[in-house]
Amino acid sequence: MKNKQIVVVDVGTSNVVIAVGAVEDDGRVNIVDIVAEPVTGVNAGRIENSDMVGLAIASAKKKIEQRLNIRLTEVYAGLSGEYVRCVQVTDHVYVKDELRNGSNQITQSDIDELDRRMKTVKLPDDRETIMTMQPLRYKIDEKEVDVPVGAYGHLLTATYNFILCDKAMRDRLSQCLEVHGISVKEFVPNAFVSHLSIANTDDMQDGAVVVDLGGGVTDVTVLYGGKVRYMASIPIGANAINNDIRTYSIPSNYVEDLKVQYGSAMVERAVDDIIVFQSMRRGMPKSILRRNLVTVIESRLKEIAGWVAREIKDAGCGSKFMPVVLLTGGGSNMRDIEALFARELGYEDVRAVHPEYGFVEESLLEHVTTPAYATAASLLIYGATHGECAVSESPVRRHQPSNVVVNTPDPAPVHVRRHPLIDNAPQAADNNTEQTPVEQTVQEPQKLDDEDVSFNPEGGDDKASKTSSLTSRLSKMWNKLNNAFVQNENDSEF
Repeated sequence: MKNKQIVVVDVGTSNVVIAVGAVEDDGRVNIVDIVAEPVTGVNAGRIENSDMVGLAIASAKKKIEQRLNIRLTEVYAGLSGEYVRCVQVTDHVYVKDELRNGSNQITQSDIDELDRRMKTVKLPDDRETIMTMQPLRYKIDEKEVDVPVGAYGHLLTATYNFILCDKAMRDRLSQCLEVHGISVKEFVPNAFVSHLSIANTDDMQDGAVVVDLGGGVTDVTVLYGGKVRYMASIPIGANAINNDIRTYSIPSNYVEDLKVQYGSAMVERAVDDIIVFQSMRRGMPKSILRRNLVTVIESRLKEIAGWVAREIKDAGCGSKFMPVVLLTGGGSNMRDIEALFARELGYEDVRAVHPEYGFVEESLLEHVTTPAYATAASLLIYGATHGECAVSESPVRRHQPSNVVVNTPDPAPVHVRRHPLIDNAPQAADNNTEQTPVEQTVQEPQKLDDEDVSFNPEGGDDKASKTSSLTSRLSKMWNKLNNAFVQNENDSEF
C-alpha cells in the first residue's frame, strides 16, 4: 500500500468498528476495509468492562490484519458519550499603540497570544482534559468580525469552543487498545467530526444539525458558518427502542429485523395488521400487532427528538436559525423517521443520510452502504488531514504450508496448521485419536469469501497439485522419522 494509511477505531455501545483508508493524491480517501464486531461491556458510550471490549477489539483487529496482510499499530480513536462535552471560553488581548506605531492594526501575533492564553485555561474539574479547541468568533472593540488580522482596533476578544473529556474514560479506551498492541495517535470526539462525511459545504455554512443515532448514545452537532458551534451527547439511542419492543415477549434475535422491516416512526402511517413469525424457541409461532410495534418505536423516537430540540436551543443559535437536520447512525435506518423529526423539531428539511463526501466513490459502494458506518467514515476523513498512522506490512506466505509439528515417532497423528486454500483435501481421521487443531479451525474453501483470499491461483488444477505436493512431503517426512527411530532401536540391541 503506497498511499498514506489512516486507521480508525470507533467503540460504540453495540459494535466496535475498525476502518482502514488510503489517502489518494487528490486528498480523497479510499476505504480499504472496514469491520464491525459486536461488543458488550459498553453502556451509553462508557466502557464498563475493559476485558469484554478488548475481546471485540482483538477480533476486529485480527480480521482486518488477516484480510490486508498488515499489522495495526496506531489509530485515531473516537470517543462518544455524556463524558464528552463542549464549553465556550472567552478571553481578550489589548492592541497596544506603542508597539504598532500608533496604527492599532491587529496582527497574527495577537491571534497567537490568544491561542497561548487559551491553552493555559484552568479547567474547573481536574478529572477532565481538553481534547481540542476551536475559535468560534472574534470581536474588535465589541464588533464581531470574521477575519481580525489586518483590521484596526484597541481590544481583540475571542470566544473558543473547548471539547472536554473525562480522563478516566479516555484512559480506559487507551488501555483496551494498548493491550492488543495499538497506540492512540489522537483521541477524537465523534460529535466534533461526525459531519465530515455527510454534510456538504452549503450545509456547514448555512446551518445544519447532525443527529447521530447510535446504539446507546445520540450525538448532536450544531454547525454554522463552517464551524462546529455546539455538540452534546444524549445518553439514549436505538437500543432503548429494541428494549421497548422486547417488552412484548419478542426474542432479542428477532427485534432488530422486526423494527427495520415492519416498523415505522409514525403510528398514523402504520398498517393495521398482525406480524407473525416463527420462533426458534420450541418452534412455536409468535405474533405482534404492527400498531403496537410502531407505537413503542414512535414513543421512544419522540423522546429522543425532544432531547435534540433542547440541545439545539442550548446551542444559542437564535430563533431565525433554520438548519437542515441530517439523521445518521444505525438508529436512523427507520421508515418515516425523517417525517417524525420534521414534525417534532419544526424544521422542514430533514434527511436521513449516509457517508458521501471526501471518498473514492467505488470504495463507498463496496464498503459503506449503511449510515451505521458514518462515524468511522468521518474519522477517516479527519485522519486524512491530520497525519497518517503507523502501519506495518506482515509477511505473506503464498502457496506454502504452515509449520509442521511432529510429536513423537509413534502412531500419533501429525498436526498441521493448514492453509484453507491449499490443504483442502478430505483427511482420513483416526477414530481412536482426537484431532487437535494447532492454531486455527480448518475452513472449507467453498465457504470462503473473495475478500478472504490472499492469492488467486491460475487454475483449479493448481490447488490439487498443491494438496498432492503437501501430502507427498508429509509422507516422506514421516518415513524418514520412522526409519530413524527403527535404526536407533536396532543400534541399541548391539
